[in-house]
Amino acid sequence: MAQWSIAPVIDWLLHKGRRLPTREAVVREICERVRTAGLPIERVAFFFYALHPQYFGVALYWDGEKVTVRPGDHDFLLTDEYRVSPAARISAGERAIRRRLEVPAGQLDFPFLRELQAAGLTDYVIAEVVFSDGTRNSVSLATRRPGGFSEHDIAEIEELLHPFALVMEIHSGRELARTLLETYLGRISGSRVLDGQIKRGDGQSIDAVIWFSDLRESTPLASALGEQRFLELLNEYFVATAGAVLEHGGEVLRFIGDASLAVFPTAGGPARAACERAAAAARIARERVRAANAARRGAGLPGFACGVGLHLGRVHYGNIGTPERLEFSVIGAAANKAARIEALCKDTGADVVLSSVVAAELGGDCASLGRFALRGLAEPEEVFALP
Repeated sequence: MAQWSIAPVIDWLLHKGRRLPTREAVVREICERVRTAGLPIERVAFFFYALHPQYFGVALYWDGEKVTVRPGDHDFLLTDEYRVSPAARISAGERAIRRRLEVPAGQLDFPFLRELQAAGLTDYVIAEVVFSDGTRNSVSLATRRPGGFSEHDIAEIEELLHPFALVMEIHSGRELARTLLETYLGRISGSRVLDGQIKRGDGQSIDAVIWFSDLRESTPLASALGEQRFLELLNEYFVATAGAVLEHGGEVLRFIGDASLAVFPTAGGPARAACERAAAAARIARERVRAANAARRGAGLPGFACGVGLHLGRVHYGNIGTPERLEFSVIGAAANKAARIEALCKDTGADVVLSSVVAAELGGDCASLGRFALRGLAEPEEVFALP
């Protein structure tokens, strides 16, 4: 019987497969092509390490039909489940691990192999997939063919690993760029940079609700808590406030010490919709601050307070800074006005203060807090409380 060949799969991968838009698409197609070429694989798992603030890597599982993606958070690295896993051993330097499953279950050293055995699988192999920077990823394959993989099967798969690593590194680089841009610039701003808005001055005028939030009494809190505990408090505060912004379609543009600047673009739609999203985010932030304070006081820690100012207006949204150091932000009178409205939280005792424009869009029961002089404006501004 003629031996099967991996060559058509490699040819497809280097000429067409590398152009597929996502890692998931490449994984699904390559698994199907390997099986069509002659290797009876039933389950395949790919493990890629990642530079990401929330997880250390991602696993892609192919079950013969579809691809499932599962990120692994950083805490998983500390578990025994990971420490004794084949993927951890490959990461530590082993090139390949193979376990034949047609043996008594008691002889299987990795617990999950007993699950594969119970499902009727007969052989398991995991091998390194090394990127150019030395990152050691891995791919595992399992079959239910009696006798397992042949030596020819293993040799053919080894031929595929290097070109596969090249293609996956391209996709991982794209994912890394997107992750870093979205993490440090924001989802909307990061996408604009990836789309080519990278020159200083690139941008456009947009209508948006501008959100400005600030932590109250931060200096006494920092002195009382010390550096580490104050940093923990800051993160709690930002999760409560900026987290609510992100969940309601807003874009957090900057963290300025213990303050944050965000926008809810109208995106050509009705201004009221953007105002309602911003107001909903402010209400959720208010609830979360209360919940966080209850938990902190229960733990014997001081609580915190913050103010939010909301204003609707036109701003320039784009790249500003020096040629060597840019950031995506908003500039204009409306952005300045939002910050000055937030400062009125101190004078009014309200935790959320709305400009008259936002209050008019929201309608309902927004109660007037009075008229106040704002620096740079000739006439006093009437501001309102968020019900």
